[in-house]
Amino acid sequence: MAKLEPFLVLASAVAEGRISAAEFSVVCLPLYKNYPGSFPSHEQYEAATELFYVANDHYAGELDAPAGTLSDEQVRVAATEIAEKMRSLLR
Repeated sequence: MAKLEPFLVLASAVAEGRISAAEFSVVCLPLYKNYPGSFPSHEQYEAATELFYVANDHYAGELDAPAGTLSDEQVRVAATEIAEKMRSLLR
């Protein structure tokens, strides 16, 4: 069964500025795509998926940023909100 904790650690790291938004995207995308099993609850799955989409939307903007991609600051803000949601789900 997949656990939410690795995603929380990653979201917290980018939210607190310990890693860059680009580093976050490079780690988050394969982590999510290759994570084994299902999550304990639908809410945990949704939180991890939400984080994946933040990483995906930032990564898409790395080379030629099409409209709608997220800036580094937008990634940090979104990760902060998602990390809070994840913390509440793990209580």
